[in-house]
Amino acid sequence: MEKIHEYVYAGEVLEFVGKAKHFTDILQNEITDRTAFIDELLAVMPSMYSAFTVIPSNNPIFDGDNEKFVTEEEWSRVFQNIAGIMGSQNEYLDVPEEEEYDRLELISRSLAEDITDVYQDIKDFLDLFRNGNEEVMNDALWECRQNFQNYWGTKLLRASCQLHKISVMDNDLLDQKDRVWEEKHSTREYNTDEWILSKRQKDTGENE
Repeated sequence: MEKIHEYVYAGEVLEFVGKAKHFTDILQNEITDRTAFIDELLAVMPSMYSAFTVIPSNNPIFDGDNEKFVTEEEWSRVFQNIAGIMGSQNEYLDVPEEEEYDRLELISRSLAEDITDVYQDIKDFLDLFRNGNEEVMNDALWECRQNFQNYWGTKLLRASCQLHKISVMDNDLLDQKDRVWEEKHSTREYNTDEWILSKRQKDTGENE
């Protein structure tokens, strides 16, 4: 138990927890300014990634899956807020991952989906870690590492890269894109049923 205590309260872990809390706070607060929103995310997301990479690996204590806290409604709310503030810059073209598509052409991605998927994994981790039971905290870190390797690490880096492109874009060009997008999508509503992590939630619920 002493080793677990030292591990879950190590400086590297607490630094990551602090950055993760900052990240979720940004997404839980009202988003009103796209430039400020992008600047905040570009400040915290790469540092959150970097902070996690220095945490030593661990092994789980309990068998079975950890408890989940982010509901489909919360996921959808965060997604809609991001998609709304990003507007014309939400969707972007990207090279598909090998396991996603057996083709060479570019595919369309969504910043709102990428960032909300990261939010889901990080928020679930934080809610488990706040439990105060050191064995649960240990397993929360273990699962966070699995999700980092399989989900949120890639999505965070991909979203950070796209946010950087937007942050350095010429303002006149950005305004022009916004005007065109608003004319075409002023009444558009996003259907979140088809997003990847929304499906992960449904699959988990069905398995339970």
